[in-house]
Amino acid sequence: MHRPNLYFFGAMGIFLSILVLIAGYYYWRHRRSSPATFEALFAQLKWIDRNNIAQVALDLSGQPMAGEADATLEPSQLWNLIGGLDGLELMERNSEVLIALAFYVQQWYPEALPVAERLRLDARELKFHVERLRGAAQKGNLQISFPFYAQRAVVTYYRMTRRVLELYEAANFSMLTDLQRAL
Repeated sequence: MHRPNLYFFGAMGIFLSILVLIAGYYYWRHRRSSPATFEALFAQLKWIDRNNIAQVALDLSGQPMAGEADATLEPSQLWNLIGGLDGLELMERNSEVLIALAFYVQQWYPEALPVAERLRLDARELKFHVERLRGAAQKGNLQISFPFYAQRAVVTYYRMTRRVLELYEAANFSMLTDLQRAL
């Protein structure tokens, strides 16, 4: 065999290998980023007592729930209702699922885009409050910081859940009843 033919076939082999690798990469990337089903997203939501969330959120807004005499929660009540720092971290993880649920609706209901973007901003705010509390816990100041940041984080999460429910109702999605039970 002549040397020029060997170089040609070697170059062609390398070229084809690179093409196969590129095609494989884009196939893998597409599979990984393909939209999830509602059921898969819904399964990622972790249970949080929505009555406690509503009580804390409405307490900050000055609107106590029916049967509540006092509109100001004590820090220990707040800690118990939220579930402490663990409960806030759970809300933080759920906020990412709420965003994904909004983007899921956007596939069929383009008007969902502003809601999804608002949810993304809310999730950043929630993350800010939780990060402040983590920092306070590391410094031993959690008792002082918890009432302020925790209640604001819960209000943000509460608003996020209301926005997702309103979005599913506006889009007239049949999954609304499932979300209403979960959120």
